[in-house]
Amino acid sequence: MRLPAAFRRLIVALDSLPEIGPITARRVAERLLFDREKRQNLIEVLKGLDTLTLCKKCRVITDEEVCEVCRDTSREAKIMVVLSPFDVYRVEESGKYRGRYFVLYNLVSVTEGIMPEDLPIKEFQRRVREENVEEVIIALPNDVKADVTARYLVEGLKGVKVTKLPSGVPRGADISSLDPYTLAEVLEHRVPFDGEDS
Repeated sequence: MRLPAAFRRLIVALDSLPEIGPITARRVAERLLFDREKRQNLIEVLKGLDTLTLCKKCRVITDEEVCEVCRDTSREAKIMVVLSPFDVYRVEESGKYRGRYFVLYNLVSVTEGIMPEDLPIKEFQRRVREENVEEVIIALPNDVKADVTARYLVEGLKGVKVTKLPSGVPRGADISSLDPYTLAEVLEHRVPFDGEDS
């Protein structure tokens, strides 16, 4: 006998999520099937995701037009460029950085069809100029695509100090893989960005 179609679809949907395999997907589906309260709660929480948007200044995920970091006038005149909005939350948890952020979501990758004009590079450069940013911190993954992207980001910026995380970040890694101590250390010991591979 086959499982009911709706239940099979739930297992397939859960199995499609990262880090969840078919066995875990089936276990979660079984729990949801027999616990109406948890199922309803999950439905409401998932609907709530539709209220999220991107901050119009830094592009982090928020439920407001401008996020709390961008509204905070006590922040330093620095912008850290990150790949993921979750990098922002990770850095904020460290308590070692008091500047602002800019989230890219993608890197230049000709092989994947992502060209410089597909990224918000002009938006970033305009923000740097309009907010009189003194330092741009490149906190992208330590790989070739990020290096290429960073060159496009800082091209033409005048009078702005540009730094990057030191080479203590393993090649191919990003800040989301660092423990809080290491993250605090790399933020404190950032190095000048010279546009060359290091």
